[in-house]
Amino acid sequence: MFGEQFIGSLDRLLKIILQVAWLNFLWIIFSLLGVVVVGVFPATTAAINVARKWVQKKEVKSIYQLFKQTYKGEFIKSNIIGAILLFTAVILFINYHALLQLGDQTPIIVVFAYYFVIFLYGIILIWIFPLLSHYQTTIMQYFKNAFIIGISKMPITIAIGFAIFVIIYFSLELPTLLLFGTVSLIAVTVAFLTMRVFEKIDNADT
Repeated sequence: MFGEQFIGSLDRLLKIILQVAWLNFLWIIFSLLGVVVVGVFPATTAAINVARKWVQKKEVKSIYQLFKQTYKGEFIKSNIIGAILLFTAVILFINYHALLQLGDQTPIIVVFAYYFVIFLYGIILIWIFPLLSHYQTTIMQYFKNAFIIGISKMPITIAIGFAIFVIIYFSLELPTLLLFGTVSLIAVTVAFLTMRVFEKIDNADT
């Protein structure tokens, strides 16, 4: 009896590991298919959507088909969002170097405002792709909702940010994780934490 339970548990564990690795591999492949620049954003949305189905304990007959369907369906919208985020990141990077050049001449209020903007940018970055995988709305509304939810659910936002940091930290220490699990682990973590918030919002609206 114990031996059968152990084998069954080991089999389920191996299936989970293979699914996580396969999802990570799909993210890499589809990101490359979009020459990274236009592939990474829809691939990220697709990875979170697959992870969302897992968290909801919904049957996923084909991870590949669900991933591909989401990738194609959200390709334009996710890339517009990604382009806005990238443009903002470039502006923030330029401003960072401008602050370095000014040095002590920069008023403290300007430095504070700069880092506050980065903080808000991080909040939107954390929430916008989970929102994209869960809801259908306008691009402007995604940004608005990401900001509002991120601020109002700050403990969850901090938990997601910390979890992403830990996963990336260990991935840099163990580079094989980058190939077999980094993105998929982040997607599962993000889906698990954000779905609880989305379910409360959905239940409140019904």
